[in-house]
Amino acid sequence: MRLIFCVRDHTFDEICMGHQLGFPAIRGVDAISATANARGFTPLTAIARTFSWQRDVLEAAAAECNQRREVAVLNTLTPNLLLVPKTRGDGGWLPDVDHLLTDLIAAVNHLQVRYLHFTHFGFVQGRPPEMEMRRILELWLSPLQESTLDVLYWDVDRRGLNTLTNLYAVVARQYRFKCTQPEIYVAPSFTWQEIDSTPRGNSLHIFTEGRDDHFPRFH
Repeated sequence: MRLIFCVRDHTFDEICMGHQLGFPAIRGVDAISATANARGFTPLTAIARTFSWQRDVLEAAAAECNQRREVAVLNTLTPNLLLVPKTRGDGGWLPDVDHLLTDLIAAVNHLQVRYLHFTHFGFVQGRPPEMEMRRILELWLSPLQESTLDVLYWDVDRRGLNTLTNLYAVVARQYRFKCTQPEIYVAPSFTWQEIDSTPRGNSLHIFTEGRDDHFPRFH
């Protein structure tokens, strides 16, 4: 399996408000995995706006996913959506990491997903959850792990990139990989674009999605 870290830059407003507004999609993926948080301006709702998914369907699926504490598969959407229950990073859910990732991999294999967009760390407020990320890397990269994946696109917030690349190097040495440096690509970003102004000098802006014309398809 090929692992690619996709670096996500966020606007000043997104960071200050704690709201993710933009989501540049990667073309050609079979499925997207996202945290089951469908209320407010979350990564999941940003994804939904990009693909024009119905909000009420996501809210119902996310609620059941969190109640059952297991991965939910929405294979009626394009691409397929895999919802993972909300967690608290280093705050205490670590014992569930193995269970939830095993559940996610089982869903990936069931759907025969070859290209997965893993979005859970694309917008991180506060300190990156190091213990969680390391354990996930250990499970994904284990030589004993079997899955249908050819490529895993792992979103990482620019603010957590150094942490994740350092953890990757640790896990790579643990498994004695020849290369301890991950593949990294920078995703298109969103910007506020001025589209009009009033006689008094006030400006009208829209939040413009970064195009992925120069974002490699990879596969």
